[in-house]
Amino acid sequence: MKYAPPFHRTNGFMPVLLALLALVVIPLFFSGTYARHTLILVFIYAILASNWDISLGLGGVFNFAHIAFFALGLYSYGIMAKIMGIDPWIALLLAPVLAIVFAAMLAIPVLRLEGIYVILMTFAAAQLMLQIVVSQSEYTGGTSGMVLLPRLTIGEYRLSNDGRIGYYYLALLLLAASTAFLYQLERSALGRAIKALRDNKYYAIARGVPEGRIRLLTLCASAIFPGLAGGFYGAYLRVASPDVFGLGFLTITLSILLLGGISTLWGSLIAAFVITILTQVLGDYGSWRNIIIAVLIIAVVVVYPGGLHAALQELWAAENRVRTNLMAAFRRHFGASARAAAMKAPDRLVRTTHGNVSVCDTGQGDKVIVCIHGNSSCKEVFRHQFAAFRRDYRIIAFDLPGHGASPNGNPERDYNVEAYAEIVRDLVDALELGRPIVFGWSLGGYIGLEYAAAGNPISALAICGTSPINKFPDDMARGYIATPHMELAGKRFHSPHEKSQYATHTVGMKKGQEPLLWQAVWRTDGQAREQAFSKLKTINWPRQTRLMRDGTLPFAMINGPNDPFINHEYCRSFHYGNIWGGAAQNVGNAGHAPFLEDHKTFNSMFREFLQTLP
Repeated sequence: MKYAPPFHRTNGFMPVLLALLALVVIPLFFSGTYARHTLILVFIYAILASNWDISLGLGGVFNFAHIAFFALGLYSYGIMAKIMGIDPWIALLLAPVLAIVFAAMLAIPVLRLEGIYVILMTFAAAQLMLQIVVSQSEYTGGTSGMVLLPRLTIGEYRLSNDGRIGYYYLALLLLAASTAFLYQLERSALGRAIKALRDNKYYAIARGVPEGRIRLLTLCASAIFPGLAGGFYGAYLRVASPDVFGLGFLTITLSILLLGGISTLWGSLIAAFVITILTQVLGDYGSWRNIIIAVLIIAVVVVYPGGLHAALQELWAAENRVRTNLMAAFRRHFGASARAAAMKAPDRLVRTTHGNVSVCDTGQGDKVIVCIHGNSSCKEVFRHQFAAFRRDYRIIAFDLPGHGASPNGNPERDYNVEAYAEIVRDLVDALELGRPIVFGWSLGGYIGLEYAAAGNPISALAICGTSPINKFPDDMARGYIATPHMELAGKRFHSPHEKSQYATHTVGMKKGQEPLLWQAVWRTDGQAREQAFSKLKTINWPRQTRLMRDGTLPFAMINGPNDPFINHEYCRSFHYGNIWGGAAQNVGNAGHAPFLEDHKTFNSMFREFLQTLP
């Protein structure tokens, strides 16, 4: 199940809404025709570049005939509106037809070529169309082009009146429609098929993706809005020149695409503003203008191969790390009393090889239980276990780096299961815990398994909401139910809606019931989620499953029967050498966090397991 939330539920909604509102009101404050003209050109280039990304970025097809789509839309409008006398609005809507037909014809040789040959063929096809346009001077004006193309009007009102404000809003509407089309296409089944052919052509074909039909649809889809933009260009400037087939249009559009970032929708739109506005601002510098822009593009591509989109992602990541680190510091200094009240014990920072971590320790008891929380959570999730077992056991819980009251860690070094297991080892040594009983929830279950499988001191292990994995990634697909939550678990940036959904499904309770845990989701460093999941393939999974199969360690699995994420059938089918109760146990009607949702039943079962230990 591919996670594809509606746009208004994503992080991009508010920035895009604000940008759109700004573009709507700009003409009301800047009435000069030059400023509006510049922005109209920005919108046209943004449409060209972003739609080129359908074939070049999304599909991996090096189509250098893309500008011909725009040019054919332009000449189609000119011929229909001026020569054939068709109503300009109808001519504008029909303008993309010839571009789509040309794209469909282009798909035939593209299927038979690869790499540089696709570039040469598509570039030659564009030049062939140029020669056809030039040779048909009776209709196209030849090398002189077409002039005085019909304007667009609404009744008696010309869109060029009032400082071209009508053309401005029409261009903005076309850009908005194009962007919405691209956004939906990328997230559709067709978009996924296009990317599948790009990433692994033969595997995609083997899985039933029809290459011919998908390549045809890719090129045709990339021609719709460029053809429409070409028609608009003709209605706006009232000129159709063969220059649009030349390297000028091609170079500036490709520059926008490279500067913004290949295979990024928003990068192309941002780069269109940057390039077009810079071109206008640097107009007085003559040949130095092109040099400055070229240097800028080279610098961005060298430093950020992903373009401006990658640079903005890095800035966003830096902001996220600073913000979440400040939230952790705030929790340490101002939320200590709330945490102490919840756990009935204070917490403190303990140094480990992976930085300082916030630890809560009841401090007494001969037998020790170490609790490890899950992804995007915090140690306070175990407060009911602290209350139930503190008289008989010394209970330890800690916040993973980038979680709760612990500072953020080094993403490359500290955010992975092996590093988390090393932190448990460091705490066992630093706090002199001997051979503790380890209880891990969700991601914490894998940390507990890794800690035990690595040969660290342990007397028993219990896990919850964790499916055994022997072969990655195959068993991950079998052990878990495909839900949007699974993709959110490894996503760096969550929108407010996604954070709420993640918290609700993870703890199975509403915000008012678990405010500390909801705050923990907001506090979590996004790179902790991303890095931990991206490095799952590096874990020695067979070593963990050998531990469970050998039966040398007392082991319990206590799940919620309504857990929306783990596959209970898979968990039951796994061979365990020494599992408490002979199989995975279920707690009442609980979900992913039974120790929290139905803590009384869970604690009773967990105590039974503890009583079986020597």
